[in-house]
Amino acid sequence: MKAFQQLSTQTKIIYLFIFCLAGLFLAGTIVSLINDLWGSWLMESAWGIRFSSAIQMLLMFFMPAVTLIMWSNQQPFVYLGIKRLNSNASVIVLSVLILLFSMPFISLIAHLNQMLVLPYWLSDLENWMKDLEQSAEVTTNLLLSGKSITDYFSNLFFIAIIAAVAEEVFFRGVLQQLLVKLFKNKHTGVWIAALIFSMMHLQFYGFLPRVILGALLGYLFVWTSNLWIPILIHFLNNALVVTFNFFFKDNSIYQAIENPSFTPLFIFSGILSLFLTVGLLLLYRAKTYKSLS
Repeated sequence: MKAFQQLSTQTKIIYLFIFCLAGLFLAGTIVSLINDLWGSWLMESAWGIRFSSAIQMLLMFFMPAVTLIMWSNQQPFVYLGIKRLNSNASVIVLSVLILLFSMPFISLIAHLNQMLVLPYWLSDLENWMKDLEQSAEVTTNLLLSGKSITDYFSNLFFIAIIAAVAEEVFFRGVLQQLLVKLFKNKHTGVWIAALIFSMMHLQFYGFLPRVILGALLGYLFVWTSNLWIPILIHFLNNALVVTFNFFFKDNSIYQAIENPSFTPLFIFSGILSLFLTVGLLLLYRAKTYKSLS
């Protein structure tokens, strides 16, 4: 495995995606075997979807990233930024505030994204993407339809914890760092990793907001060199969705926030959110640079 230490950055990126595809194939094979042994009813249930999602996350994202780094780096934990959270609590608080204050802007971008219409000659592609969106929506609704406290905590574990750890290890811990090294530019690495992060979710109508979220997570990692920070914020983002859907799904105020009208107030709040988020990011960068120096 020492040969991986000598590989070029481009080759490591290629291997990362080869491992990713192999993991996806293996995950699909395992799910198919389970279907054959116990019947499709199991994997089509909420618990089946949770387990199949976890299998895919671990084999498609977590294991490929960890394998590549363990084979090509003598200090994988150092490379990934797996270290104790900084004792400066203000960095963690600022990270949370950045997520919360960015939400109106991300919501505005999501609304604009849903208004996009592809040219006529790409109508087949658009229909395919709509089918994927509808399938993903059905799956998400099934996962979030549970009413018991067991459903709530299991969703937190499978949707929030496993997804946050697996995706951040892959996209920020490994892919983004390889891209930064390849292009010798942190901003380029952050945004390309964010684009790939969104593309690999195969949800066109959520593409742009997921790019913004991926970039925010990328900058948090760049400025802290601590992978636990984007993992924490990724977890919190997913956990908020799970929590609000469980406790406030039928609440009219939550429904208005979840499906806002495209009004001048909505647009203004999104633009204000953008400026506040940028300001917090600049403060965050100054604070983390100071704490690291």
